[in-house]
Amino acid sequence: MTSDLYRIGAVSKLTEISAERLRAWERRYNLQPAHRSGKTRFYDSGQIEHLKKIKVLLDRGQAISQLIKLTGEELDERLAVKPGRGGSTRVGLVGASLILAERDQDQSRLNVLGRWASLETFETCTDVLPALDVLLVQLPSLDFEQIQRLREIVPNTRLVLACRYEQEGDTQTANELGVALIRWPAPWSDVEYACLSRAAALGVDDRAELRRFTEDELLQIAMSESQVGCGCARGLVELITELDAFSVHASRCADGEAKHPGATAAEHARIRLEEALEAFVAQHRLLHPAE
Repeated sequence: MTSDLYRIGAVSKLTEISAERLRAWERRYNLQPAHRSGKTRFYDSGQIEHLKKIKVLLDRGQAISQLIKLTGEELDERLAVKPGRGGSTRVGLVGASLILAERDQDQSRLNVLGRWASLETFETCTDVLPALDVLLVQLPSLDFEQIQRLREIVPNTRLVLACRYEQEGDTQTANELGVALIRWPAPWSDVEYACLSRAAALGVDDRAELRRFTEDELLQIAMSESQVGCGCARGLVELITELDAFSVHASRCADGEAKHPGATAAEHARIRLEEALEAFVAQHRLLHPAE
């Protein structure tokens, strides 16, 4: 700290926003530090308070692209709205590994309202539970008695189970019980997909929750071939767009019935491709804030 100015490492600790993420916001959204000395960035106390507000809203599932240009008053207005309004999926995490995995994410799409290190801890807090749409629970293996106990505790909450070990037929059994099953450990994108998706076909608003890029951003990336010297960016964008179109078509074919297996596969494939595109964009710095 230098006379009320903070180095980026201190800012990261104070706001729980990684230094890498702050640098990325500077490149993409022109979020400039208050002062520079050579390559060293310094932020003032006002910026730190501003970033803390942004972090709270990010944890509620709001996108940085929607928050970065807001004033402090506009952020306060959003903070005054209780989490869970506006159709946001409210999630509870049960399990130390899940909580640690969430903390490792630069930006999670889950609106996490509660975290419990174990089932035992969760069961001691049943009288003060927040209203949840989804409860994500880490288990060693599929446990029918535990599923029944959870249903008694949160009868109107969808269950997603992250199981370390899986037997043949467990996925079908889980479907019959009306719970989603994830083989743990898994990429966080799989966790987000399981929590944000529905048993029925995803609607437009639901699909938007799973997207890493807007249509405008995809177009900007596809048109950046001259910066990179190859057609990889455009190729990834075209694959993502095609998968999105197929997913919409497959959802229509399902006609309101159980999730079309083709749509499910397309959603998972798109998540993987968007992860690859995100890494490619970061490597080549293809997205820049508007002048």
